[in-house]
Amino acid sequence: MMSIEEVLRIIRDQGSDLIVELDAWATTSNILLPILLSIVAAIVFWLVFSYLPERKRRKKLRPIVEHVLFDAYKQLFSLFDLIMRHSSSSPSLFQSEIRAGKLSEDNIALGLQNKCLNESYLCNPHMKDKLIVAGEEILDRAVALDELANKVLSFHTYATAEELVLLEQIREKIRVYDFGDRHIQKSSGVIINGQTHHAADPSLSYRRKNFYEIYQLFCKLQPLVLDQSPLDRDRCIYKMQYLYYSGQYRLCAKLVQSEGGRFEKDSTLYRNYLALSESGKGKKKAFYRIIEETYKSRPYGGSLVSSSGTFRELLGDNKLMEILAQFHSTEEIAALKKSLQQDKNYKEAFENSNQELAKYFKRKMSGGNTA
Repeated sequence: MMSIEEVLRIIRDQGSDLIVELDAWATTSNILLPILLSIVAAIVFWLVFSYLPERKRRKKLRPIVEHVLFDAYKQLFSLFDLIMRHSSSSPSLFQSEIRAGKLSEDNIALGLQNKCLNESYLCNPHMKDKLIVAGEEILDRAVALDELANKVLSFHTYATAEELVLLEQIREKIRVYDFGDRHIQKSSGVIINGQTHHAADPSLSYRRKNFYEIYQLFCKLQPLVLDQSPLDRDRCIYKMQYLYYSGQYRLCAKLVQSEGGRFEKDSTLYRNYLALSESGKGKKKAFYRIIEETYKSRPYGGSLVSSSGTFRELLGDNKLMEILAQFHSTEEIAALKKSLQQDKNYKEAFENSNQELAKYFKRKMSGGNTA
């Protein structure tokens, strides 16, 4: 077996031979050496004056693009939350469906039945209290989206082709209807032969297809925006909700386990979604165990209503109620049940009321009895 000294001597001798051969080649070569040196110089120049500065610049500016994309995502979510509201002063009860990508064109049409462009459309005294003026809010979100798209386009070098195409498609769709104060403020009445005529259907249901096309683009944008890293608090929560409501329970649980510990103030929320993900995977024992571990410390000061979103689909789960009853009073559990039942009633009332509005407007447009 050779000693270390012998190995070093062999390497030194072979290195010397290589240097001698390169020196001889350089002496005899009149063409290849200048070309090789030019290539090496070009590579060094590109690295020093192009690649490294651009990489540094991208590292600084790409987060701006990601932030703007996230703002666009939130504006789109707010737009569809507005469309599906049952009341002008309350968030919609369809937030889980919006995040899950489960809104259909019919759902959007139903949501639009009680929305109108401006107050001039409240001319029918029978409909005045049933319609929500939403035109200005929709315009505000549309203008914000347009400006955000412009901002990303100004940094187009640091956005992907898919991101740019999606934003441009969204911008085109939001400009199709009622884009601008002049359109939003236009009167519902049309004067013909000295008489003012109003639309038989004052709702925004004519935009059902347009909003559905925008919603489909929202569903494409959502995973792109939420897959960016590192995850801040809001992005992590939105991603967790998106994964759970879209049925990706394993990925949701994995996200909570890897990222949930970073946000101590939201620990109850993360543990709730971990429990729900375990339930979604069919592991009910794990679900009950996590719920028990979480609620024995009486989070939110014992207010179960603060966790109503977690228990919305579990109102009839007797085992769950037994676990909560170990650590919460009868009054606290009653308040939770009342809140969940109210939300259920509001949602059903909204759907029924808007279905009746659709039938009313249809009869009115066909000239039938609308009494």
